[in-house]
This record gives sequence, structure tokens and C-alpha cells, in this order.
Amino acid sequence: MRWRTHLIPWFSALCGVVLYLYALPLATVSKPRHEQLFALPANLLRVVTGQFKEISADISFLNALTWLGGTRPHPETGRYQPYQYEWLYQTLKNSTTLDPYFLDPYHLLNSALMWDRYKEAEVNMMIAAGADTRTWDYILPFFAGFNYYYFLNDGDRSFKYLKIASKRIGGHPFYDSLAARVAYKANKTDLAIAYLEEQVRQATLEGQKFRQESLENRLKTLKEIRQIEGAVEAYQKLFSRPPVSLDELTKLGLLATIPKEPNGGSFYLDPDGRVRSTKDLK
Repeated sequence: MRWRTHLIPWFSALCGVVLYLYALPLATVSKPRHEQLFALPANLLRVVTGQFKEISADISFLNALTWLGGTRPHPETGRYQPYQYEWLYQTLKNSTTLDPYFLDPYHLLNSALMWDRYKEAEVNMMIAAGADTRTWDYILPFFAGFNYYYFLNDGDRSFKYLKIASKRIGGHPFYDSLAARVAYKANKTDLAIAYLEEQVRQATLEGQKFRQESLENRLKTLKEIRQIEGAVEAYQKLFSRPPVSLDELTKLGLLATIPKEPNGGSFYLDPDGRVRSTKDLK
């Protein structure tokens, strides 16, 4: 009797896998596509698959990948139907829930759903969770940081994940500059300066001369911008409006001279009163 008791978890897990496989949409079945698109809830799958969670995660991912390979978007819109996006979202969510260390579903989430603007916040939340789980991986925090900035207009979280990406093994030095740009565009020049100062220090300690020079140049530009921003803030306190041009700041003595742009461009004020450079510091 005792050996039968030990078999119960295995039998339950096997039944769960069989049930899930039975419910998967099969491209070879000749019936309406929407009838095939059915995904079991992730929490139910977690229970019924037991020790086979990773296998079920693989099956979910492969099912989504196979479906994408055999299905074409609408010829006029270039998009799938809403119920198709939802099934794809739920299927990949199942895969990442069952095995959060599995990298491939995150790539598919990013390429198939994020760029088609389907549930951007929810999709990127899953990608960010993957970045937090896969603590050695630099690509997921880069995806999350880029998506927070480009799709979701969330400068704080974008800066957070781009900074994480730059610290992990394999992370490109460009991520440092990108994180600083994000902070600058979010009206947080002081934060960008502090961050770049730390990156310059690290690059100096590690003997990365080329990276150090690139970061120092960007840091110098941001410090010049911050000097002008200080004068703009003083002007706004005096007149309750932003100045029209930088010349107004020098005429009032709020700025001794207009700083030179280190990259060969020039500084100016945009219509919102933000300090910009004719060279790309966006």
C-alpha cells in the first residue's frame, strides 16, 4: 500500500500533462481558429503538473511559437485578432509562470506582443520580473528598461533597469550612456550626473580608458546643461515663466556666459523651457 501512496503525485502530474496536451490548440485540426485557442490558467497548471512544471513551460512556449509560425496577421492591418493576442499572452504567461528562468518566452513576449502594443504594461511587467529572477542576465533588464522608456514613458523604471543591465556581465557600455539620457529626459539631470560620475569612477578603476573618455565627455555636457538649468530656474522664480532664449539669462547676469557645448554643438531652450543641445543628447 505504501508504494501506491508514493505513486499518487506522479499519477496526478501525468494526468495534468495529458489534460494540458489535450487542451492545446493543434494547427492540424480543421476547425475555426478561435475554437482552438484555449489556455488553462497558470495557477491550475502549476498544481496539476507538479514536478513537471518545466516540461509544461516548454510545451506552452513551443505551442505559442508553432502557432505564430503557422498564422498570418490580417493582410490590411498587419495585426492579429484581439482574441489571438490574448491567447498568445496567456500562453506565454503560463510558460514564464511555470518556469521563470526559461529565457525564450521573454524574447517572444517582447517581439510578438510588446512591439504590437498589446498589454504593454502587463507584458513588460513579466519581462521585468524575468530580469529580477535571472540575476545573471543582462538582456532582460535592457528589454525592460527600453520598453519602460519607449512604450510606457516611465523614466524612473527605465533608468533602474538600464542601470541593472549595465552592471551585469556582458552588458554593453552603451547602456550607461542610455541610462543617463533617460534620466536627463525625465528632468533628472542631477541624477544623471551622479550616475555618470560613479560610472566614470568604475571605468577608471577597471582601466577602461575608451569607456572612461566617452563617459567623461557626456558627463561634462550634462554638467554644462545643469549650470544653464540653474539659471533658468532662477529666471522662472523672478518672472514666473521660462526665458525665451539663453541670451535673456546672460543679460540679467543669471549666467555669466553661455557654456560651450563639448561635442561641437550649441545649447538652446526648447518651447517648454528645457535646455537642449544641437548634438544628440536625447
